[in-house]
Amino acid sequence: MPVRILLDIPITFAVGDGTTHAPMIDTRVGEVATKLILDTGSTDHVLTIELAREAGLDAEPGEAGTDHAGDEVPSWTLGTVAARIDRMPITLRNAVAITGPAKFAGWGVGGFLSPQHIHPSALAVLDLADDRFLLVDDDPDEVRGWVADRGSDLVALTCVRDPAELTPVIEAAIEPFPAVPVMFNTGGRGTEFATAAVPGLRGVEPERLGHGVGGSVVPGSEVTDRTLLVGDARFALPRLLIREHVGSMLGLIGMDVLRGTVLVLGADPAADVSWLVPSTSLPDREAPRTTARP
Repeated sequence: MPVRILLDIPITFAVGDGTTHAPMIDTRVGEVATKLILDTGSTDHVLTIELAREAGLDAEPGEAGTDHAGDEVPSWTLGTVAARIDRMPITLRNAVAITGPAKFAGWGVGGFLSPQHIHPSALAVLDLADDRFLLVDDDPDEVRGWVADRGSDLVALTCVRDPAELTPVIEAAIEPFPAVPVMFNTGGRGTEFATAAVPGLRGVEPERLGHGVGGSVVPGSEVTDRTLLVGDARFALPRLLIREHVGSMLGLIGMDVLRGTVLVLGADPAADVSWLVPSTSLPDREAPRTTARP
C-alpha cells in the first residue's frame, strides 16, 4: 500500500552564478518568493529580518542568540507565520528573525527552515542523493521502509536520537576515540568535533574555516584523513574541523558526509532517525544497523 506523500519538491544548491553547500527549497512567505535552507541543526524556523519586513510580518525585539562563530546575534520574534511550499500551505510556529548574512539578499535566500518541525506528524525526508525534499504522513515504520526501498544503492542505518534534544542528536565517534553526542547538521558545510571529544588530537589553523551569520570568523583548526564512525558505518573525512566548543553537543555531522545520503526524521525527539548511506560505508549489508543510545 503506497504511503501518503504530502509534498515532493526539488532541493536546490544554486545561488547566483554558483552553488552552496546548503540544501534549499523554494518557498513563499506571505506574498514573497524566497529560498529557505533546510537546516536540521535549527530548533526554530529562522527568517531574515529583511524578508520579514518585505513580507509585512510583525516583528518584536527578542533575546539575542549566538551564531556559529560564538558571536551575539540580535533577533526578533515573529510568532506564527503563514507560508507555502509548492501548493502546500504551512504554518511556521514560533518563528524568529535575524539580520541576514550579506550574501543572502543577492542569492535570494530568506532564512532557515527546521525541516523536522515543518509538519506536526509527517516525517521529513531529505533525499540528498536525488536532491528531493518530501513530507510523508503515514506510519513511521511504513515510511522508513518505503524510503529504504527507493534507494537500491543505499543501506538503512537506524540512529537512536537523544530524546532531550529538539535537533537530531545521536552518538558518533572519530576513530579511535569514544562515541559522543553529535548532531546531524544539514546547515553546516563540514563535520566538526569539539576538542573534548578528540583529546590530544591537534590540527593546523586553516586559511579560512568559515564564518557565523554575524560575519565573524569561526575559530578552530583542521586535521586531515580521519574516519567518522556511526554505529558500524565508516565515513572517510578528508578534512575534520576541531573547535573548542560545538554548541550543546560534542560534534556536528555536516554536508561533507550527508551529501549523497538520505535522512528521515520528524518532530518527535524520541523517534529514531533513519539514515540511508552508501553500502560501501558498512562492512556487512545483510541487515539494517542501529547506533547506541546517547
